[in-house]
Amino acid sequence: MPNPAQDQRTVVIPPHAYGLPGVGFGGYAAGLLARRFDGGPVKVSFRRPLPLGTALEVRAGTEETYEITDGDGAFVHAQATDAVPLPPRIPTWEEALRAEKEHTLVDSPFASSDCFGCGMGREPGQGLRQNISALPEHAMVAAAWRPDPALRPGSAPLPTEHVWGALDCPAGWACHLYSDAPYGTVTAYLAAEVLRPMVPGEEYVSFAWKIAHSGRKYLAGSAVATRDGELCAHAESLWLSPATRAE
Repeated sequence: MPNPAQDQRTVVIPPHAYGLPGVGFGGYAAGLLARRFDGGPVKVSFRRPLPLGTALEVRAGTEETYEITDGDGAFVHAQATDAVPLPPRIPTWEEALRAEKEHTLVDSPFASSDCFGCGMGREPGQGLRQNISALPEHAMVAAAWRPDPALRPGSAPLPTEHVWGALDCPAGWACHLYSDAPYGTVTAYLAAEVLRPMVPGEEYVSFAWKIAHSGRKYLAGSAVATRDGELCAHAESLWLSPATRAE
């Protein structure tokens, strides 16, 4: 069946959808392109920072690829990809709640209360508000997450850009905690597959884990599951730390 999203020629990253100040939130932007595909895993690569509140062109390429672009070139590139790795385990709801009590990250110097993905200072509907916390016994991070109904009024599922957004910050925290990724490490690509709809107001566990680390490159997995442990979406992402002068 045709995908109506494929006919949209422009997108706008809303002014509130940022992690770093003034820069479009990567997972949100990735989801805007991923919704143009009819299913299966999609890989979204980030080329340069996205502006906020600006209409940007969506350009379709050959072999079902899409880009968010302007006159200076692509910001983001999306294409179908192979299978995305599954999580090694799915934390329970109780583990996620315990992590919030014992190993919360909200007071970390790396935390931002204003981040679209994990900022707990955001008003309902203005951010995902994932209270990401450490699960050191499993080398994971996790959040007991209830997407606020204000994110999607009515009974409709969360839009794709919010689902992909929920896969972003947890992976960054896993890189920081378990691979010592420094502040300023950013997403180079996010590859994900959405398996089932997610509904605002219901209970989910969002979580992430380290996969590998080499030099400036950090590879992590992330996922969201229902409270009962059914996988909703899973991802792999590559993160790059800032280059030093010698590099």
